[in-house]
Amino acid sequence: MSLPRRHVLGCAAAAVLGAGGAAARGPDYGALARGMDGRLVLPGDADYPEARRLFQPRFDSLSPAAVAYPAHAADVAVCLDFARRSAVPVVARGGGHSYAGWSTRTGALVIDTGAMAAVSVGAGVPGDGVRIGAGARLGDVHTALAAHGRSVPTGLCPSVGIAGLTLGGGLGLASRAYGTTSDRLTGARVVTADGRVREVSADREPDLFWALRGGGGGRFGVVTEFRFRTHPVADCAFAELHWPAARSGELLRGWQRWLGGLPDPFWSQVEFTVEAGSAEPGAPAPAPAVRVLCLDGRAELEGQLTRLADLVGVPPRDSWTVVRAHADTVRALAGCADLSPEQCRLPGTLPGRDPRGRLGRHSYAARSDFWADPGLPDAAAGAVLAAVRRYAAEAPRGGTGVVQLDGVCGGAVNRVPAGATAFVHRDSAFLAQYLVYWPGSASAAEVARHQGWLDGLWQDLRPWASGRAYQNYTDPKLDGWGEAHYGPNLARLREVRRAYDPDLLFRFPQAV
Repeated sequence: MSLPRRHVLGCAAAAVLGAGGAAARGPDYGALARGMDGRLVLPGDADYPEARRLFQPRFDSLSPAAVAYPAHAADVAVCLDFARRSAVPVVARGGGHSYAGWSTRTGALVIDTGAMAAVSVGAGVPGDGVRIGAGARLGDVHTALAAHGRSVPTGLCPSVGIAGLTLGGGLGLASRAYGTTSDRLTGARVVTADGRVREVSADREPDLFWALRGGGGGRFGVVTEFRFRTHPVADCAFAELHWPAARSGELLRGWQRWLGGLPDPFWSQVEFTVEAGSAEPGAPAPAPAVRVLCLDGRAELEGQLTRLADLVGVPPRDSWTVVRAHADTVRALAGCADLSPEQCRLPGTLPGRDPRGRLGRHSYAARSDFWADPGLPDAAAGAVLAAVRRYAAEAPRGGTGVVQLDGVCGGAVNRVPAGATAFVHRDSAFLAQYLVYWPGSASAAEVARHQGWLDGLWQDLRPWASGRAYQNYTDPKLDGWGEAHYGPNLARLREVRRAYDPDLLFRFPQAV
């Protein structure tokens, strides 16, 4: 009679432990590799440079002890058993987009879910549901669901993983119409710290299910599969508008008032994108772009654009509108309009990547605020415009500063009670994200200046900001992150963590 792989590994791992549980010869990664159906990549392997890599090049110096690519939930259980017995730090990784680089750790066992990426519509899921492997990237999720005329409300970045997005709540183009990504979650398969594979839903382990809907990734276990309710899609109408730079203040004031009365099937964004060192001191702030999407077609869009112009007080300087299929709209907004689905991936040969992939990697830092009604008062809007002017005139050349005011709140998002799921942000007017990108050639001093601008802008807005921040935009500098991310839900999240991970196996700076 053959022994289960997990039992064999347990014996092998125990054999390398000396008295008191200390490793006698160090962790036996060979035993781990033999205990898995999936793959284990170690330093020295040809694929290790790719396996260690996150989305941001600035974290390339981090060196995990091993990167596991489990084939199924039982493999994840093997990895967690090994980590516990060998006292090895463990990190769960989906798409590798953690802003703080917490998708990896030097000396840790990284459990990458990329090999579990199947998207199966209607496969044992009631109604118009879908099963999505935790390693699936958003670009592939959209492509698979589009073939069935369905979708799930998600973000745009095609290389972001469905796991991290969902576990942190998930906001995007369809949130006002259909809620957060986690609001559509009906069940999940998760391997908890004790190595148990659990099927979780509203009826089965409801506290864990509650926590998985917005409590953040890598905190309560390793999810290997999600089950979602989908929604139908149709042609979308999209517009981009520009007002003169001198009218930016009126635009921000009018856009916020307009957003408050917007019907659910709409999304909108105001974005300032400014190139460092592109302007002389005292020059006007660059004009923002205003983007508007209607899930219901062009007629409704035209009426809302007229209302926006009336609230701003002047017509836009220029604008354009296009009507496209939902899948084509998402691909265009994701920057993949001219790429095939295979090209709309990161390059590479390991799970989650593609040899034909043409997406690039970027180093950046970001901070965020949820803004409650009435949003940015005139003084706060003035602080944003001053910061944009400052970056254009003073920052080291080669960088890019971005301020996004994102209309992903309201509608269906705000109709869910704050305590119904772990995602607490149910009363906001919009989400603001402030980002700064720098080139790979930037010196440490130049990177510090770029990040200094970002921190300065964030600090300038403290007198008016709500104090809440988006947990998916991980901010390692955020003081009071627990309250900012989870508000009154934090205490319950900590209770769930103590129940399912009492020894804090899943440990990182913002673990609850």
